[in-house]
Amino acid sequence: MLTLRKSLCWVFALTAIICLRIGLWSVLSSIFRPSDPASFKALLVHALFAASAVVFAAAWWTTLRAKSSARGWGLAASALNLLLALLPTLLTHHLMLGIFRVVLALGVVGIVAFAPRLKAPGGAAKAHEHESLPGDWTFNFVNKIAEVCMFALTFPAYFWWMGWMKASGVPGLESIWSRTAVSLLIVFAITSVHELGHAAVGLACGMKLRTFLIGPFQWRIREGKWTFQFSPKGLLMPGGATGIVPASTHLARWRYISMLTAGSLINLVTGSLALVIALCAPSHSPLQACGLLALFGAWSLALALGNLLPFRTNSCYSDGASILQLLSGGAWADFQMAMAEIGSSQVTSLRPRDYDIVTIQRAAAGIRTGRQGLLLRLFALNYFLDCGKIREAEKALAEAERVYGESPSVIPGELLTIFVFANAYVRRDAAAARAWWERMKSGSPARFSLDYWRAGSALAWIEGDLKKANEAWKKSNAIALRLPQAGAYEFDRYCCSLLHSELHAAKMAA
Repeated sequence: MLTLRKSLCWVFALTAIICLRIGLWSVLSSIFRPSDPASFKALLVHALFAASAVVFAAAWWTTLRAKSSARGWGLAASALNLLLALLPTLLTHHLMLGIFRVVLALGVVGIVAFAPRLKAPGGAAKAHEHESLPGDWTFNFVNKIAEVCMFALTFPAYFWWMGWMKASGVPGLESIWSRTAVSLLIVFAITSVHELGHAAVGLACGMKLRTFLIGPFQWRIREGKWTFQFSPKGLLMPGGATGIVPASTHLARWRYISMLTAGSLINLVTGSLALVIALCAPSHSPLQACGLLALFGAWSLALALGNLLPFRTNSCYSDGASILQLLSGGAWADFQMAMAEIGSSQVTSLRPRDYDIVTIQRAAAGIRTGRQGLLLRLFALNYFLDCGKIREAEKALAEAERVYGESPSVIPGELLTIFVFANAYVRRDAAAARAWWERMKSGSPARFSLDYWRAGSALAWIEGDLKKANEAWKKSNAIALRLPQAGAYEFDRYCCSLLHSELHAAKMAA
């Protein structure tokens, strides 16, 4: 429901702009035509559009900012869509036109999306969602309006395209359904080109693809095998992501920067090429095809520039922010290179005990909060655990808990399995392990994964339930044995062996 609400959020924004344009333009026209006998009636109708713009704008803003009033405004805007769609039919008794059918569908979807009462994010979650971290090249204000900026960049491009179509005499699509479908397909095509640019340059730079997401189509490597998932929500939000890791333990920084730059660069190239063809081809040429090349080109340039803006949404940095971090040096460049090194452990023999702990600790000294600060301390925890340095591992665990305590809202539930295992095995603290298990469960982690079963086994062992501990260990070990021969998975098998030794010792002592 949250994803559906976020999709409708931008529909509300577009509707507010349309209603505002109709309302203000028509009100001004009615004022300057006082001799028209229908002007007063028209003025009331157009004033209704102006008032509707306020409702849709409020629904957009409150939903975007996850305000407590978002549900009420969302329901009001959806009900208004239903009214605007049904009113012509009720008054004229004629079947609805295509545009009104779309509005009716949006109203129904909005009622379904906003009817349930969802748990609103807490104050801490809101505070940390757009908070920039020291030295990360982002700013709180830009982070807050980043999505608005990305959305707003498409409007000048769209209005330029509409004007160009009219001036050039290029015929457009008449059906609202076809225009909506074509717009989504163009965004899907631009996103595909962007992600393919990341993937192609990354592979050319000696990296390996691990995740490739475009709209509803999602490919991931799970337990060493490629899996495919179709996510319907991607039809409304045709975004994308590329997960790519170094295929060697040492990746030159310029290669990483090249991979990050490639997405926006390919959008700039393909967008410019499409615009040149559209502007040079005759209006009757098949190349024009309802002006789709021109719209593709204009939106490609707008979205490429948007991706190069430095901003952060939740815990994800834009390409522009990541590039600046790598170019600037310092703690954030160390963090980016540490992430690349840890990523390579999924496809090479590099284990946590082989990590560049100096780089990790140097980055951790400069990044003391947020998900990134937590990851660095968990990397250090795994390093010391793999080296058999329990005292140092306990110190890294304490630091990780401190970071979590300062920013719990940005930490996903999956990471909390590490705290359960570490408190059980490293500290031998049953109460703390149980507390972390309860936090993990409330965070909706990925159930029945290797980490989940291993954490459950460690918890049951430290609490003295050996039967339950052995059952969970068998499940975690079975998954670990299926994983490919790579350093990260060797560490998983090593942790399973450590836990198995403890279970065997407890059985012998019983």
